[in-house]
Amino acid sequence: MNIYLRNILIFILYPLFFVLSEIGYRYLFGIRPLEQYIKTFWINLAFIVFLYFSKCRFTRFCLVFFFGLSQIVNSVHYEVYQNWINATNYYLFFEEFQEVFHNGVSMLDKVIPPFLYSLLETFVFASILFFIPHRKSKKYLSIDLLFYLIFIYMFIRSFYSTQEFGITSNLSYSRIKSNFYTFSVFIGKVIPYNLLHLSKVENYSHPIPDIVSEPKVKNIILIMGESLSATHVNYFGYKRETMPFLTQLAKNNKDNDEVLLKEAYSAGLMTAISVPAFFSAIPYPNGLTQIIKGDTNFFHLAKLQGFETYFYTAQPEKQMMIMSLMGKSWMDHQFTPTDLHHNSSLGMNDHYLFPLFEKINLDQGKHFIVLHQRGSHGVYGEYLSEDEKVFKENTPLDNYDSTIYNTDQLIKKVYDYLKARNKEDYLLIYTSDHGQHVTSNFYNQGTMDESQYLVPVFIYAPEHIFNNTIQKFKQCNRLFHQQIATFIINTMGFNMPISDCKNGIINSGFITGDMGYLKVSYPAPPVFINPN
Repeated sequence: MNIYLRNILIFILYPLFFVLSEIGYRYLFGIRPLEQYIKTFWINLAFIVFLYFSKCRFTRFCLVFFFGLSQIVNSVHYEVYQNWINATNYYLFFEEFQEVFHNGVSMLDKVIPPFLYSLLETFVFASILFFIPHRKSKKYLSIDLLFYLIFIYMFIRSFYSTQEFGITSNLSYSRIKSNFYTFSVFIGKVIPYNLLHLSKVENYSHPIPDIVSEPKVKNIILIMGESLSATHVNYFGYKRETMPFLTQLAKNNKDNDEVLLKEAYSAGLMTAISVPAFFSAIPYPNGLTQIIKGDTNFFHLAKLQGFETYFYTAQPEKQMMIMSLMGKSWMDHQFTPTDLHHNSSLGMNDHYLFPLFEKINLDQGKHFIVLHQRGSHGVYGEYLSEDEKVFKENTPLDNYDSTIYNTDQLIKKVYDYLKARNKEDYLLIYTSDHGQHVTSNFYNQGTMDESQYLVPVFIYAPEHIFNNTIQKFKQCNRLFHQQIATFIINTMGFNMPISDCKNGIINSGFITGDMGYLKVSYPAPPVFINPN
């Protein structure tokens, strides 16, 4: 066969094979479908070109090794933890090898099939070496240099980057694309930061808390809001009646210790920072390793206490890369809008969460349930009907306030449903991940404005079960997400003292705290701390 024709066939058929293999792998092992087929083709083609034209044997070894690492490690990791490996997972693999090995061995029946599948893919990739003609020309050395320069660039870029690539994992990426980012962050950032102690923010660590009792209630329901600022809630003085149900409920129950509606400081200024920190009860930076280990994660601890766990979200699946930082490995039941309309780029109206919630039999067993809203995320009111847009001028402010009104109505549905059961066997909590700075003139997020980090907290807790917990919360001028997180873990029956409301932090630009954070010592205003 003519060498040029052979090369064309290699550069078309091999990358096409790996795209189809990625699709087949996901189908066989029940993983969400691949996206961006064309990009996946080009990425595989690039690695094949490097392998085919590189001059040095060591370069070829590195290419085959990296390809195999991408396919095999991600496949095995998914079976154990339900997501692709990230940079901190790599580090923990070496630091806590025995624990990781133990988890893997206990799941050999699940791990072996994807391992063998990925090993076969690696052999197919390596088979390209048999088609390489004998070459002596030095011009091919430039291919080797380009390969190393790309990775050197990625290592340097990762060292200075504040992006999430490699820290979170995205199942819509192919295994090799995901590992390209992950491995770069592992080599370029995680290793130097840990071995050379470059981070000026000390790691936060907390072991799995001891179980000291049975859970206080059999049903824990957390409605996790999105971008709802307490400065837009009429109970706290806002001009519009945005949350009439919660406002009236709180006013009617001022003298009892079952209902609480308070302002609180969020765990972070953005979802990707706030929710992982909140779900793992991280009191201060740097909590990234603690979050990834999951020793204080809500879902992990709930499983240890025999709860069946649920995570139902109205957010687009494509925007939920942080699932790997939220405890995905311990979620028994998951629902995303993709399950409704098969488009991972679309979210849905929050009220679609309620019928899913109704289907859970709260009378049998124990349940830890998170209903994760699209809420007040921009574009404001994107998933609301015209009837649901109660503020009618169609400005960003009107649409934002309408989303808050609809959150109030969702909470009412859940509350009324639970009360109608006539069983005081549940704890109901609502809060938002962070706020939003929205006025009639402009709107933005991620700022240091108070409306960005001040969020509402609503709790219904049966008084005869929780004694004076709500009363203690009411004595605080403002709460912290950390108080709510430790309260949830304490309710599950763990030895986790409930935090106070005197001091706390608000994570800012990066989950490790290296980009700074806000320190709160109430009643003084938050102070920005720059550790560098």
